[in-house]
Amino acid sequence: MITVRTLLLSVTLALVTTARPQAMGNLFYEANSRIFFQQAEQPVKATVSGNTLYLEVNAMMNVKADSYLAIFHVMQLGQSAEEADSLLSDRINSLISRVRKDGVKDADVFTDMLSFVPVYEIETTRKFFSKTYQEIPAGFEIQKNIHIRFSDARILDKLVSAAAKEEIYDLVKVDFFVDEQSAAYDTLRQFATKLMKQKLDNFEKLGLKVEKSHRMAAEKNGAYFPLDRYSTYQSRTQASLNSRRKGQLVNDVRQPSTLFYNKVPYGNFDIVLHAEITEPPVQYTYNLSMQCELPPDITEKEVKEIVKHIWITDKGEAKMIDLN
Repeated sequence: MITVRTLLLSVTLALVTTARPQAMGNLFYEANSRIFFQQAEQPVKATVSGNTLYLEVNAMMNVKADSYLAIFHVMQLGQSAEEADSLLSDRINSLISRVRKDGVKDADVFTDMLSFVPVYEIETTRKFFSKTYQEIPAGFEIQKNIHIRFSDARILDKLVSAAAKEEIYDLVKVDFFVDEQSAAYDTLRQFATKLMKQKLDNFEKLGLKVEKSHRMAAEKNGAYFPLDRYSTYQSRTQASLNSRRKGQLVNDVRQPSTLFYNKVPYGNFDIVLHAEITEPPVQYTYNLSMQCELPPDITEKEVKEIVKHIWITDKGEAKMIDLN
């Protein structure tokens, strides 16, 4: 790889007065709150090295999931293998009956066996001059995961309530699925290609012979699922499991740690489709980069002089700036 001197020219956007919103929320008081507020627009960059012009377009689309998979963990103890299995089967069957009323089909529920093992306890054996400890079988432990598929995100609350009634409290995770993932990338590619053409046309109008340049392009894509975008947050409220009683003071007050959905910031993207969201979406990203080898009759000095007098508007249009 040949190392060349690269000049990074930031093409400044039109200055817009930004007002700080009044309703910041309690997250503003977090010590590391700055990492959660990354909405400021980033300058569009044009890189020039010799007679090479480099441009890129970053696009994002928020897509609502088509289906979801909730995974609950459940454990049961019993004095015998038959008792442990019977008790757990009753709880699972009761849960299936409850979620059936919420529109979940039996085919959308799968029970995943994890373990079925004996449980031992330590028994003390006393002798005349000493005492010893030995393990004795005390019962059996069985663990399973219950997979429940559903298509309406609002059903999750009902699933959690139904599970709690069967003393199932451990919601392990919720997976998100999108049926037409390739369609999302195709849409992003179309929008990014259109914007790239506009940028090339604008630079042609500004004097760079882009039409006669030799071009090389590359693309890459990615996806961010909600499970990966939850961040920890220290709640400002205080919680206690005990109430204040007559003659007693509550001394177990604590500030619980919680989570919140922290979407991928929009600041680094030229295009954001379906920007307004309520339900955490799957965020698909697409990057299109292009390298233009300009004709040799344009000198490096001329290219730099043109580019440094350009700014890009919020519509992706390049305009000349008169600095005199």
